[in-house]
Amino acid sequence: MTESSDGRSDGKLRSKVASIRSILVATDLSDGSDALLRVAAEVAVRSEGAVHVAHAAAASLASAGGTRGTFADAVALAEGAVDDQIRRVMPPTVRVDRYVEISPPDRVIVEHGDRVDAELIVVGPHVRRAGPARLLGSTAERVLSTARVPCLVVRTPLVPPLRDIVAAVDPAHLVGPVLDAAIQWALLFSGGEEARRLPRLSALYVTSQSADGPPAALDDAVRSALARSGEAGRVNAVVAVRGTDVVESILLYVEAEAADLLVLSTRNRGLVGRALLGSVSAEVTRRAPCNVLLVPPGLES
Repeated sequence: MTESSDGRSDGKLRSKVASIRSILVATDLSDGSDALLRVAAEVAVRSEGAVHVAHAAAASLASAGGTRGTFADAVALAEGAVDDQIRRVMPPTVRVDRYVEISPPDRVIVEHGDRVDAELIVVGPHVRRAGPARLLGSTAERVLSTARVPCLVVRTPLVPPLRDIVAAVDPAHLVGPVLDAAIQWALLFSGGEEARRLPRLSALYVTSQSADGPPAALDDAVRSALARSGEAGRVNAVVAVRGTDVVESILLYVEAEAADLLVLSTRNRGLVGRALLGSVSAEVTRRAPCNVLLVPPGLES
């Protein structure tokens, strides 16, 4: 019997860092967004958290007829559709509420996330394939660029246990929060005490000086992050160095390791020396074969 982070005892082995109590998930009511709700529910079950489902109703629905109350009618119609999706998709044991507003989707997601003190925002990539101007769908890109909490970009179902997690890091930039988040997810989605093998966390550093081995600062950062978790014995942490193309090296490593989750900063400058949604982060997120957890610079200590 172990004690959870809020002092309650239960039969599950929980780390003091393995708690995500407020999860916001964005839905556009499509079949694809069903998968986002299922992932949010899985996180909630594992962390005993609550799920907040946010939807941006289309303003065009409210403009028809031009009579008083059409906006309220449009919101009510959308609320009914969101409720139907929740009943169809979410387990009845998960605490859920929904929020609908006629506003740009990224604004609804980010602002409602602030209102509910979300610790995680779950979104889909909504990749645009028509042209090279935008790496991710406009809503996903704006959310990832402005959110002040970690965002999970869902590409595949979240199926515990997560056996292999890759944290793409740079010892000079946001390394602590990225490693902390990766360890948190490794612990939260581990197989527990009965697991036959520990979750593997690879701290991946891409550098043109890969022949020199991992920098001492990265080894120190990994040890410090494990110590902060209080559960160093439950994570198999390794340091990997690759070079020289940042995007391709990260993607090749993730594929070779069959990673379940990739964690990186939203302002990952890498070797290109630019920070948009970082050009590296956006390109990797667009092309990664697995789910991607993006950590914002606001979490840097």
